[in-house]
Amino acid sequence: METDTVLDRGALVKRWQQLGADPGSPDYYELNEYGELILSPRPTNDHHGVAMAIALALNQQLGPESRLDVAVMTDRGIRVPDVVWMKPERWAAMKGETPLSAVPDVCVEVLSSGITQQEIRMKTGAYLRVGAREVIVVGLKGEVEYHGPEGVRPGSALGIALVLPAALF
Repeated sequence: METDTVLDRGALVKRWQQLGADPGSPDYYELNEYGELILSPRPTNDHHGVAMAIALALNQQLGPESRLDVAVMTDRGIRVPDVVWMKPERWAAMKGETPLSAVPDVCVEVLSSGITQQEIRMKTGAYLRVGAREVIVVGLKGEVEYHGPEGVRPGSALGIALVLPAALF
C-alpha cells in the first residue's frame, strides 16, 4: 500500500471492514488517512471506568445516548474516541454504519500515559473539522478540557459539567 496517497472514504471503510472480518486482526486499532494501521494498547479497567462514568454523565446531562469506542470517519482516517454522544435520531440515521459516516456532536478522549500531546491535538482537530460540536479531553488526573473550533473553551458550550470522582484517578 502506498503511504503517500490519502485514501478516499470508500477505500478506508473497505480496509476497516476487512480488518474487522479478519480474526487475526488486533482488538484495538485505528486507521490513518493513508489506511495504515495504528495499534492501540488494550484500555485498562481504570480507563474503561472513567469512560463509563463520562458516558453516564453525558446521558444524564444531554439525554440519551452516549456510546463507548465508536469508530468514526474523519479527515485523518478512522478514529475511535473513548466516548461519543449524539441525539437518538442521528444514531437512527446511521444505524448499521461502522465506521460512522458523520462524527457525533460530542467526542471524548480519556488520556492514558501512552498518548502524546501531538496525537491528542491531531484527534481533537480531526473531530472538530468534520462536525463535532465539542471535544472533551480528560487528563490523567481527571482534569477536563472543553474544545471547540475556536480552541480550548473555559467551559462547555453545550452546558456539560463533567465532575469525575477523584477515586477514578
